[in-house]
Amino acid sequence: MADPKTVDRLVPGDHVCWTFDDHERHLKALVRFVRTGVSQNHQVLYFTDTFLPRAFLVALEAYGVEVAGPQHSGQLQVAIANESHLTSGGAFEAERALEAWSTAIENAREQGYAGLRVAIDMGWIIGPEPGTDQLARLARYEAQANRVFSEGYAIALCCYDRRLFTAAELERLGAAHPGTARAGAGATEEWEPLLRVRRTGAGLTLAGEADETNRDALAAVLEHLVEDAAAGDGPVTLDVAGLVSADLSAVRLLAGAVRSAPARIRLAGVHPPLTDLLAAFDPDERSLDGLSPDRLGSDGTAASGGAPPSRPVVRPVVGRAERAERAERRAG
Repeated sequence: MADPKTVDRLVPGDHVCWTFDDHERHLKALVRFVRTGVSQNHQVLYFTDTFLPRAFLVALEAYGVEVAGPQHSGQLQVAIANESHLTSGGAFEAERALEAWSTAIENAREQGYAGLRVAIDMGWIIGPEPGTDQLARLARYEAQANRVFSEGYAIALCCYDRRLFTAAELERLGAAHPGTARAGAGATEEWEPLLRVRRTGAGLTLAGEADETNRDALAAVLEHLVEDAAAGDGPVTLDVAGLVSADLSAVRLLAGAVRSAPARIRLAGVHPPLTDLLAAFDPDERSLDGLSPDRLGSDGTAASGGAPPSRPVVRPVVGRAERAERAERRAG
């Protein structure tokens, strides 16, 4: 399972698939997550499918976490997952759950918290309504949730027990998150989410690596980029200056976003390697208007201004999983 210390690397705006296969280490990670949240004046919600709420609160106290005060004030709330807003009458309703997250964020802001932290055990999905349709709805929900969490106020730690899900299911669900902490993550090196997606007043920023392991998460935020932007009817900036690596599926998504609203979306922080790849997906440059000379400076930044990024957007355009596959072929 992922090292419990990986949760220390999370910051507001992160939405992570965190896998575990050991209840004790899972508990240690949750304790760290809660302790940090309480100390940073975050509201902390834990929806459990692993521990009884009272037993979890007792465990927090045993680890030295203050419980009584935060619980009394509402800063710390622990509830059974399938009795939360994630389900309604035992059924999972994605739209209802997404609306509830937006409401929870709004309420936490109004109460003066510096942020909102949510940890959710996801084993409840296996319960009353198992099957591929249920998992498909869950994967779509996880992807769409990035539109909420990318505002940069809340942290979502989605906890998946590896003993309850197949490898294929975890791969599919992981792709709906910008980052996944898999088995062994953080054990020998510092871990952080592979991709960070943040909404700004001007649009959206991407930082890190975009590949097939977070493809659905990226697709969801790009599909609704203009709809979710705070810019009104003005231009929407898609800033990729912090993108250090992208595979072809990610480049295809970026090109599609520009084509979807060429008069609105402006790319910023684009260096020539990525420019060429984006244009290659559509020979008609007019449909990639975000890359046209009047919209993109010669240094790769948006024509509206901004300093050029300090590093190229694309090293060889190969995702992490592809690099691992090539290494395995060479070793074999």
